[in-house]
Amino acid sequence: MSSRLTPVQKVWAIERLRENQTGIENTQFKWHQVRECLRDPQTWMLSLITIISNVPNGAVSSYQATLIRGFGFNSKTTALLQLPSGVVSIVSILSATYLAGRFNQRGLNIVTLLIPGALGGCLMAFLPGENKVGKLIGNYLTNCIGSSLPLLYSWVAANIAGHTKKVTMNAILLISFCLGNIIGPLTFRQEDAPDFIPAKIVIVVTCVVAAGLALLLRMYYMWENKRRDKKGVERVPDSEFLDLTDRENKRFRYSL
Repeated sequence: MSSRLTPVQKVWAIERLRENQTGIENTQFKWHQVRECLRDPQTWMLSLITIISNVPNGAVSSYQATLIRGFGFNSKTTALLQLPSGVVSIVSILSATYLAGRFNQRGLNIVTLLIPGALGGCLMAFLPGENKVGKLIGNYLTNCIGSSLPLLYSWVAANIAGHTKKVTMNAILLISFCLGNIIGPLTFRQEDAPDFIPAKIVIVVTCVVAAGLALLLRMYYMWENKRRDKKGVERVPDSEFLDLTDRENKRFRYSL
């Protein structure tokens, strides 16, 4: 509303937001939306997925050089071999966000990013020590895991309505992200050096659990959408702009 658009253009811009039912910014802080956010099961499912998926992300980002050096490379070669990791991260982020926007399937895209992460953890943990190339490929695959974070924020933006509730959920998601990245490096214990097999197994387990939770949350959204479709509700004029939460607005449908 503070842009240089003409009044007519502002109306057009806001009308585009009507379809997603998530409303527009409202500066009034509403405590009942905070309470609803804390009682909403999707809040804690999204938080758990974020924490668990960022445990391997924190571990790999902090100990990537240590892992590559543990495959038998010297320090100079280790530094050079870290470069493709950034490429993998960029490609996976761009691909996943494009596909999520193209097909409106955020949950499945999160799972498809966690599967390579689990596979990478398996390659690093269970391949014989002389298979340096295979272990290195596994290390690169784990860089797909961190790319799930933009999709989680996008999932929140699409499925949390009500300005105060959305702000609260974003704060919880940020705390969850930080918590996962704090826990991750702690899985690398000095007594497990140089192979750090337990930490690599943690990468596999957390990826599998996070993927399972993402599928479970997607099933919850499908169930809730079907329940609302069967129940039906009379349309309230301009309900999209009344700063209603996704639970208060019965015409709201969750994105998968």
